[in-house]
Amino acid sequence: MKKQIVPPPWKLNGRGYIFVYKFNKNFIQNNGFINLGSKLQYTGGFGSIMIVEYKNSNAGPYDELLFIPGKTKIQNYTNYSITKIYVSTQISVDSGRENWGIPKEISYFSFENLDQKREIIRVGRDKEIFFEVEVSHSNFYFPITTRLLPIKLQQLYNHRIYFTQFKGNGRATFAKIHQINIIPNFFPPVGKALFGLYVDPFELEFPVPTIKNLE
Repeated sequence: MKKQIVPPPWKLNGRGYIFVYKFNKNFIQNNGFINLGSKLQYTGGFGSIMIVEYKNSNAGPYDELLFIPGKTKIQNYTNYSITKIYVSTQISVDSGRENWGIPKEISYFSFENLDQKREIIRVGRDKEIFFEVEVSHSNFYFPITTRLLPIKLQQLYNHRIYFTQFKGNGRATFAKIHQINIIPNFFPPVGKALFGLYVDPFELEFPVPTIKNLE
């Protein structure tokens, strides 16, 4: 099947959860999906998981689950890297890999509302649910923007390093994980987070990346 690539820049909007963690080196070595012998090295810092429902994007609507272990080093560059990520459409898989070196994989998502502030999110593949989380959020919202905390991604893909400085803003409130079940072969078995945010709505812009050949 021919790949469908939607070139950058992309503008996206939707809603999503961000949960922040402090992982130890042993957890990342065993569960962080950083290949042994890889030129990508874990250096510490705060990591996160994100669960996103994109209502609109240049590639259409899609859902996303991703894992960032913390900061990583490639050669002399230290930034953040996504080491595991699932999305709900093939066009997002193909475009994410080609445009920004993001190692997206296909899966299916379901969002079950329990009430206005609580829901269960499930992610699966081949009829097997490998990620299930019950989350809730408050109703005290405040503005949020990447201008206050700029985050730069660096992705190692096909012997090249992709650097992406994305921009975003939205309306956030605090979020909480109540229960979480994960099959570790598919996704890092994280527990309850240090803290969480629910952002609804948000707007993101993924620009054309800077690409360097791996030395």
